[in-house]
Amino acid sequence: MRRWPAALALVLLLAGCGGGTETTALPTWATPSPTAPAPLTVQEAKGRYLAIVAPYNTALTKLEEALKAGRPWRTVRGLAGKVASTNAAHAEQLRATAWPAVAQAPVAALLKENDVALRHWRLAAEAGSAAALMREIRAAAAHDGGTQADKVRTSLGLPLYRDS
Repeated sequence: MRRWPAALALVLLLAGCGGGTETTALPTWATPSPTAPAPLTVQEAKGRYLAIVAPYNTALTKLEEALKAGRPWRTVRGLAGKVASTNAAHAEQLRATAWPAVAQAPVAALLKENDVALRHWRLAAEAGSAAALMREIRAAAAHDGGTQADKVRTSLGLPLYRDS
């Protein structure tokens, strides 16, 4: 611990021996970076996960209902836009959450699948025809993350989505 006073004295001595009228700035100390938040407990993670995915699941259900009811493709395209925006928001929230160790790998796998689906949801939201819309919805559905979401739910002790 004696090195700090000696180093400071050396800096001050060298600053005073410059010989000119220039001033020498003392070193500045960087603020330590904040530490990462502690992972949630499994109990906390259960509630957080359900809160994060609820808007996406609701948007997806509304889209599915519109498809089953045979709504006009432009209406379905608008709903696909809502699915895309809630999908992007839930992915961001999933990434920002400090998950307990038991859920980290399943959440990472879910996010990987989600990234693929999100590209298709965004294309569906911009589709210029019913055929393009349906092609992108099918492509997004192929990467719905259902298997990965089931693993997240299982790791957190939650019922599977279809059981909720």
